[in-house]
Amino acid sequence: MRTQFEQAVASARSGKLQTPKVFSGDKEIDYFGYQLSIHIFNMKIMAKGMTFKGITARQIKDYYGLTARSNKDALAQLIEIQERYKAERGY
Repeated sequence: MRTQFEQAVASARSGKLQTPKVFSGDKEIDYFGYQLSIHIFNMKIMAKGMTFKGITARQIKDYYGLTARSNKDALAQLIEIQERYKAERGY
């Protein structure tokens, strides 16, 4: 079974899902790479015991299919997903 993240990436690649354009300066960057970076930032903060308005660690864990109990362990899993995504995209 694929995670929500994997389904979204597959849908975007097939053209069924239109992702927003994200820019860094004048350069357009990959939406899912940006999303992963933001969620890693959020998990780093959550691993230290702080919270965010509008998103919870449970939502991030469910979206990426993370199985870790602690936010610190979930962060490590999320970084692994980012590394695989980068390798897949050739970054």
